[in-house]
Amino acid sequence: MQRLLSSTPQSWHKNAKNPKIKLCFWVFVFHLVTLHRKRVGSVPALVVFFGNMINRQLIRIKAVQVFYAYSINSKNTSKELDQEFEKALDNAHELYLFLLNFLFAIRQQAETLAENIEAHNKRLGVKADVVSAERRLADNQWLLTLACNNELQDYRAHHNDQNDAEYALAKRLTKDFLNDEDFLHYLKKEDFSPEADQEIARRLYKKIIVNCEDFDGILEDRSLYWNDDKQVIDTFVLKTIRRIQPNEDPDQPLLPAWGEEDDKTFAQSLLHEAVSHSSEALELIKTFASSRFDFNRIPVMDSIILQVAIGELIGIDGIDVSITLNEYINIARWYSTPQSPSFVNAMLDSIAKQLRHDGRMLKPISMMRQ
Repeated sequence: MQRLLSSTPQSWHKNAKNPKIKLCFWVFVFHLVTLHRKRVGSVPALVVFFGNMINRQLIRIKAVQVFYAYSINSKNTSKELDQEFEKALDNAHELYLFLLNFLFAIRQQAETLAENIEAHNKRLGVKADVVSAERRLADNQWLLTLACNNELQDYRAHHNDQNDAEYALAKRLTKDFLNDEDFLHYLKKEDFSPEADQEIARRLYKKIIVNCEDFDGILEDRSLYWNDDKQVIDTFVLKTIRRIQPNEDPDQPLLPAWGEEDDKTFAQSLLHEAVSHSSEALELIKTFASSRFDFNRIPVMDSIILQVAIGELIGIDGIDVSITLNEYINIARWYSTPQSPSFVNAMLDSIAKQLRHDGRMLKPISMMRQ
């Protein structure tokens, strides 16, 4: 961590008198930690099931991120934490729209290439025997449906600010799409049905955009949160590609930011419970870690994840204990060390049983893991 901090802009930390700037700095540090782990090791994907964008899994991830920042700089007020948490969740939905709009940008690039080819052939008096690959991509029925989607058009109306780096990446990815073996096979089969167009759009997104590391710098310029979020948000985009039918209906809904009202209540409560029970949580972690581990050697992220999980166990009723434990074990698998899932599992299992025994957790025994 010290080496990491030495590589970050020191003026952000030393000279930032505004608590909001300090909070942004520590969210940035969190981003660098997790981005480093993505690059140096194989990271298993989170499994996300949803009918809306901001579900409880994403809420828990964002709570861990913001609580990490709070744990380093605890001078932020409750209102500032709420604002940062809300901003983190809103930014996740904006990333979803940004990535969908990037598909629109790729279609636009293909349209430009197709028009250039057609204009060139017209000047030469050449009549093409086959439709160009560029025209096939530009006329993909799913991409055309996305282009006319009312919600995405509204997003573009308020975010019509593609910079040079984004334009260059869209241009390069268009060429990657056109040269991809799956796309070439699609052209060879000559099945240009709506279903085939939808499937090739899904395959190209999954194969090229999901794995494109060149998004790192672009997303970081847009938001400190976006690189951490992309792997999760990619799954939302892939679900949308399956969900939106290629019929050029502009009123097909995209995934809404929020679904259940209960999720908003959960989001409002989770971070507050983690903060209010942080001292108690640390004592529990020290107690249960002392018999097997040196507390000072526990990874920082493991401690953060455990504190948020304990806040949920103590402060939020109505959630099965096994669900809570499994969710934070998965977060440890994504955000911490290879050994962290088993450590977090053992710690939370023991702590939950102790909380229940002491009467500090009111969930019924039937909700405990056997």
